[in-house]
Amino acid sequence: MRIRRNHKLGIEEAKIRASHIAETLGKQYALDSHWHGDRLVVDGHGVNGHLDVAEDSIEMVVKLGFALRLMEVPIRNAIESMVDDELA
Repeated sequence: MRIRRNHKLGIEEAKIRASHIAETLGKQYALDSHWHGDRLVVDGHGVNGHLDVAEDSIEMVVKLGFALRLMEVPIRNAIESMVDDELA
């Protein structure tokens, strides 16, 4: 799944908020994350992806394993809601 949002936060504030998103998702889905430049890499059992942070946008790409794909819609809705809240 791919989620893209524009923001007016600047890159540093967007990275802080992206870290918060990853921390929250990490707790919910047992994920680890680390920064590689302006990319936050996320991986765990049955999930991997990244969140690219730019000056005016973020783009999250998440690949779900087979079992989690069955729940893609509620997972997508939860992530989109979290991203929208963090970037507001």
